[in-house]
Amino acid sequence: MQRWLFSSLLLLVWQPVLSGQEMAIGSSEQKGNDALSAGLWEVAELHFKASLKDPSLSPEARSQAAVHLAESLIRSGNPDEALELLALSYVAKNPEASFWKAHALAGKNRFKEAADLFANSLADPAAPYRIEAGLTQASLLLVLGQADAALDVLTALMKGADSAKLVEIQLDQVEILLDLGRSADARNAMPKPESIADSDRALAGFLEAQLLLEEGKNKEAEAAFQTLINQPEGQSLSRYHLAALGLADAIHAQEKSEIATRSLLTFLQDHQESPALEAIFKRLLEWLPEKLTATDPVLDQLTKWITPPISSPADVIFNSVSATGSESVSAWPTYRKEGATKDLSIYSLYARSIGLHRIGTQESKAEAKQLLRHLLMENPDHILADRSLYQLARWALDAGANEQAFSILDVLRETTDSGTLKGEAAFLEARAAYLDGNSESAIKLFDEAAIALSGPEAKIAKRQAAITRIRSGELKGVSLIQQSGTPADPELEADLALERALSANPPSQAKTEIEEFLKRFPDHPRAPEARLAAVEISLSSQTADVEFIRTQLEILAVDVEKFPENLGPRVALAKLRLTDRSKDFVATIAVAQQVMDTYPADPAASEAALTLGRNLFQSGSYHPARLVLEKLAASGIEPIHAQPAWLLAARSAALGATPKSKEEALILFDKAIESGGPLRSIATLEKGANLIDMYRLPEASAFLATWIKSLPENDPLQLPAGLLLGEALYAQGSSNPASLIEALAVYDRLLIHAKSDPALFNRLQHLRGTTLEQLPDEKDPQKKREKQAFQAFHSVLETTTAPAEWEYFERCGFRALALLEKAERWPVAITVAKKIASFKGPRAEEAATRASELQLKHMIWED
Repeated sequence: MQRWLFSSLLLLVWQPVLSGQEMAIGSSEQKGNDALSAGLWEVAELHFKASLKDPSLSPEARSQAAVHLAESLIRSGNPDEALELLALSYVAKNPEASFWKAHALAGKNRFKEAADLFANSLADPAAPYRIEAGLTQASLLLVLGQADAALDVLTALMKGADSAKLVEIQLDQVEILLDLGRSADARNAMPKPESIADSDRALAGFLEAQLLLEEGKNKEAEAAFQTLINQPEGQSLSRYHLAALGLADAIHAQEKSEIATRSLLTFLQDHQESPALEAIFKRLLEWLPEKLTATDPVLDQLTKWITPPISSPADVIFNSVSATGSESVSAWPTYRKEGATKDLSIYSLYARSIGLHRIGTQESKAEAKQLLRHLLMENPDHILADRSLYQLARWALDAGANEQAFSILDVLRETTDSGTLKGEAAFLEARAAYLDGNSESAIKLFDEAAIALSGPEAKIAKRQAAITRIRSGELKGVSLIQQSGTPADPELEADLALERALSANPPSQAKTEIEEFLKRFPDHPRAPEARLAAVEISLSSQTADVEFIRTQLEILAVDVEKFPENLGPRVALAKLRLTDRSKDFVATIAVAQQVMDTYPADPAASEAALTLGRNLFQSGSYHPARLVLEKLAASGIEPIHAQPAWLLAARSAALGATPKSKEEALILFDKAIESGGPLRSIATLEKGANLIDMYRLPEASAFLATWIKSLPENDPLQLPAGLLLGEALYAQGSSNPASLIEALAVYDRLLIHAKSDPALFNRLQHLRGTTLEQLPDEKDPQKKREKQAFQAFHSVLETTTAPAEWEYFERCGFRALALLEKAERWPVAITVAKKIASFKGPRAEEAATRASELQLKHMIWED
């Protein structure tokens, strides 16, 4: 295993370094640089693209912004666009362009071209990032199998390197030499302990332990690896787990296989998501005895890690044998079941099957095969699926079921992406063909195995092919090549004072003058009218003086014989309005009904009916509410009440308990819309929402889209209507993927409304992000647009002030975090979790906890 090469080889040999070139940095450029330094490549890309649109940029600043954009594209996995950008004349002249072009080529797996371009940087002492170029070149040479050339590059880098960089290079040399098995040279290349910086001590300690193991100093190696396990600070997650492997190897080398196995099982129990599962299980299988018992502790532990197998169609496929005895492997499932078993369970299942087969009984062998069949059915895309097929074929051959084995091996050779496994399958089939006397097929398969395999295995295949040719007399080779005035008399003065008071504006002034009138003329014949007017004004206020209203109504009740009969309905309505303010539905319903019964032919009855219907609705009595409201709306007694009555009736029907009621709601919404008046737009919106709730999504989207087109572009209704349209379109995504593109276009258009509304911006970016997560990538339809989704979610976090709202702000933040975790970008995920926590919102503690958990779990230490 090449320890020096990490899973993402390129761009990990150095950290992002922003140019020291002096330039005027605009806000977009600065934001881009900040995002680049934080590892937020997708965000950096957006800001650098915005920066390049700035016409005031100097040529030098434009060139540098373009180079930074290229870096962002490369780091986010888009080398093709980066190469196109770097080829532009104003970019290509930048001193850093060659360095990034090499990285882009490497991102396209054009390793040799990239290595040659890095070599040019290495040869130029003034080249930007010369050391980084050399380290990356060495990595590429290793990929190309040129280990000695990689060592030569590292040797050349050592000349003129400062002491800290020199140690880093030396440690890289040691890793390579260890991988080459040149322990003596690795020992000579190991830097002196006093020269090693604290930041490098964890790596140096690991390499020292490896060296001791290679040198056969097993007890010293065991102690060194144990120290690494006991002191994880400063170590990377992968290296920490490799130390656990090294510890087991050192113990095993002392001929303590059971203790070594137990050390791995104990470590794995505490680290069940280990990145080294494959290597751990490889050792567990290697150290399993050839003969086992059903009570073996290793098999018992493996059983505890296995998710209980579920009966599946695979049992039928594998247990149905044709007349010729071959299994129906051509019906092999090619899907991955949702909620697939965790890796630990899969590896444990595979290892247990191997162990069970070694027990040797008919029952254990049958169970072993059944475990592999479940593995294949539940996890057909797992790395162990092909290996399981291979193992089943081997067991079939051992049992003499050659036709069954050949059928499995043929499927394996046609479907596996592993060249080695193709070779092993071919070799296994070739051997069986040879033993069966089919020399022609055996020669062809041995040749196929020789091409697919490497090292000693390839030599064996070639030898077997040659032997078969000699024995059969066949000497031909086979080659096989992928979302005013003052009155004169007192009576006239009083009348004028009252009229002046009643007509005063605003209402608060009118109420004050009416109260003054009542103090001056308490026995005036129109005093009841004045009191009632004061009550009505007060009732129309959002902050009504309930005690004043109640007092005036009590006085009116005592002086009822003093006021004209026509005031009766108004007083009754005032009492109703006061009761209505109490939110006491039962009392309000009773008073409303009393008004209707007492003054059935008066307009007051219409308002009372509307109040009655509304309170029935608010109390959840939807059907009685609808009956009252429909009757009111259809009566035409008071046209001003018709539209709100139709609208409330429609709402009541929409909330009814039957599908028929919901259908009738649509007719009622149409009546509210057709009535004309201020509530038409609300009725239209609610009809659209009702269609969505009824899951009549195509009808909802068509209805809303037609209405939106009839609205002026600057109409405020564009926003709520657009949000509803987007909802209807998004909800159709599972059955009509094209509707997701339409939903995204709607949300993109609505962003203009969010320029001065941060809360709306957060909501729209959340809707955009969730939509983008469902859309196939334009360049690779097999993937989703998670990069653009992340850019949308993360955009809400790019603020230095407290958010205008928390719900969508934090939703976006946590979705961005989830995408980073999904991509296993742990350092950036921790940075984003801490960013969310820094705003101190409702979920700040959750975010801070998540950051701590990620740091501990993935062993990412603070600098």
